[in-house]
Amino acid sequence: MIKDPSTSWDGGPYPYDALAEVGVTPGMSHADLQDVSFELLARRLMTPATQQAWDELRVVRRRMVAELLLYDVDLPSELPAADAALDAALAVRESLGREGPPPQTLPEEIVQLLDDLITFDI
Repeated sequence: MIKDPSTSWDGGPYPYDALAEVGVTPGMSHADLQDVSFELLARRLMTPATQQAWDELRVVRRRMVAELLLYDVDLPSELPAADAALDAALAVRESLGREGPPPQTLPEEIVQLLDDLITFDI
């Protein structure tokens, strides 16, 4: 499972990121997660941030919220398609030259609407 890089977490670092050093992953059983505090203490990694992350993940409802922000991706099966799409995009760019496609201009009606809607208070 991977996290969307644009994901933000209220109140500190994303819990799985904060606890990654001690091997906490979404695949870890909830029973094993309950014992993570001992590992944090033994390795002198119990900080306010890791304590908060552990507190959030040991509550089932909060852990479910954290896992809703993850994507289940089967990388071995997805990589060939992503590689092919990247090759195709690079080929198109190469055929257009270094600059890429010409910038698109907006229709005059949209430009006028944007000018009317956007005001700056100085």
